[in-house]
Amino acid sequence: MDAELVIAARAGDRAAFASLVERHRTALLRACHGSGDAAQEAVLIALTSLAALRDETAFGPWLCGIGRNVWRAEQRAPKPLPTREAAYETPDLALRDRVLTAIAALPPGQRDAVALFYLADLSHAQIAERLGISVGAVKTRLHKARAALQTRLADLRREPPTMPTVPMRVADVRDAGDLHVVLLEERDGARRLPIWIGAPEATTLAARLHDVETPRPGTYRFTADLLTAADSRLEEVRIVRLSDTVFYAEARLGRGAVVDARPSDALNLALVMDAPILVDETVLAQAAEGEREIAEALARALDSGRDSHAIAADERERIAALPYGPEDAPRA
Repeated sequence: MDAELVIAARAGDRAAFASLVERHRTALLRACHGSGDAAQEAVLIALTSLAALRDETAFGPWLCGIGRNVWRAEQRAPKPLPTREAAYETPDLALRDRVLTAIAALPPGQRDAVALFYLADLSHAQIAERLGISVGAVKTRLHKARAALQTRLADLRREPPTMPTVPMRVADVRDAGDLHVVLLEERDGARRLPIWIGAPEATTLAARLHDVETPRPGTYRFTADLLTAADSRLEEVRIVRLSDTVFYAEARLGRGAVVDARPSDALNLALVMDAPILVDETVLAQAAEGEREIAEALARALDSGRDSHAIAADERERIAALPYGPEDAPRA
């Protein structure tokens, strides 16, 4: 439902955006510690930054993340001393006058469309009837007006806060049959994140966790060596999205390069290169809400007894049975 409303709001549907805010108002206020001002500013930032939302289903956690950042910024900001001018002009009044002045400077047709749409709250059809033009012409005038206002009010725009992230580590790998589970644990907290991955990637993770020597350099060691040879490095790995039970990751390299990746590959490379592992707060919130749906399968995996120690031991035995030994080749 959120996804449909986000798409509609991006297309200019104000009612859709209002519905989104109303659905998550309680959670937003909680994230802002009850500060109505912080919540209101978070809503304004979300409205102007909706295009930056990567996952349409994650509007609620995204909005709450913005709210938390705004509230924290409020707590850190020094309280300005009142000035003589401030006694006669509040920031809200100054902002209102600035916006109204910018609207008044628009060409007459655009100015009328903006006033009727945003200030009088009329629909496109009602404005078209009032001005004696087509609905398409109304939309064109509004589009041009928004572009002009963005230019004139550019200094008022604020960059949206970056999504809060949580440092995590690979705590364990569990054998669940065809699929395995890698368990990430919060470094400075109690939260966890189970991610289902394939058996080969899980075996490589377990082997890396327990220093299993391999007879030849593996794919992830090879990738790490290529990055080093190219004078680059893996800055961090980030789990950035959860959609329909599928996790998405990014490998963030030096000089700002970002590469999409499967979590299983990104986590393996992070262990090889000793890079930080971060998870977006949005992903943690979504995973916690959906964990009930995988509770039985996850419980079976956790109770199987086949943890990373057992998986690594099996891999060590398999390698020992090969015709060449691990001492003849570099580590993975």
